[in-house]
Amino acid sequence: STRVCTDLESGDFDAIVVVSPSTKEIPEVLRKALEPTLALDKGAENKGCTLVPVSLPAKRLVYSATGPLDRDYDDLRRFSEAGCAGIKRALAAGAKAPLLMSCGTMPNGTVKEASTCTLLGALGAVYVPLEMRESVKERAKKVNLMGWNGDKE
Repeated sequence: STRVCTDLESGDFDAIVVVSPSTKEIPEVLRKALEPTLALDKGAENKGCTLVPVSLPAKRLVYSATGPLDRDYDDLRRFSEAGCAGIKRALAAGAKAPLLMSCGTMPNGTVKEASTCTLLGALGAVYVPLEMRESVKERAKKVNLMGWNGDKE
């Protein structure tokens, strides 16, 4: 199931997945957890997924960067792809209850557009085909719970 959660201190989740074009737009407690990694690897801020420990009940932070958004061919797929990649990274780390957070927008875009694409990408990552759900019960779902901390509309 999926539910809205505005509290990063919630003990219901075992990973926080943040999708953002840069760390400047994420909450301070998460930015501080990323600082040691970014000091070693400047590329982690703009590319791929970074997994770091965080001093919150979730214990894991996955930062999934959208990459640059200002080129002529960049569009909302950057948020969708980052949402998908971030959730897949959290699952690979063993998470069963990730909390997804979307920060930032496209230039001249809205928060709602970016958040919707992030959520749709993440939902695509946890989708299990009907045939698999019916035939292999132990693989019927990838997550027990998914939290949403993005646009509330």
